[in-house]
Amino acid sequence: MDVIYYYCFLFYRKVIKEDEPHATTIWALGFGEGYFISVVCDILAMRYFCYDIITYFMFPIMGVALLFNYLHFSKSKRSRKIVKEKPVFFGSHKISIILTVVFFVIIISSMFWGPVCSKYLLETYCR
Repeated sequence: MDVIYYYCFLFYRKVIKEDEPHATTIWALGFGEGYFISVVCDILAMRYFCYDIITYFMFPIMGVALLFNYLHFSKSKRSRKIVKEKPVFFGSHKISIILTVVFFVIIISSMFWGPVCSKYLLETYCR
């Protein structure tokens, strides 16, 4: 997660030129991870219990993910250490960028494939 945090931070600092790139990075990671976890929970609940989790269930999950990221990165001063260390995947800047983009594409695409997958599971397994 350190590498993804670092490249997300660079995106908000250099590309978008945010005033608070650390805070924006924590918010983006927290909401993205929280939404992805709620989609996975919805799919698992649909498949194994034929239970459709209500939409309001995702907000506490996002809140917990946001709180976890805040405590892990900001409160512990880990975010400052990450920016100083400039971590990369496998010693390559290009691989780090590619894997970070893939991470966010998966997170964002879950907004589209999550409901489709849930509907398929509902129609197939829960008659």
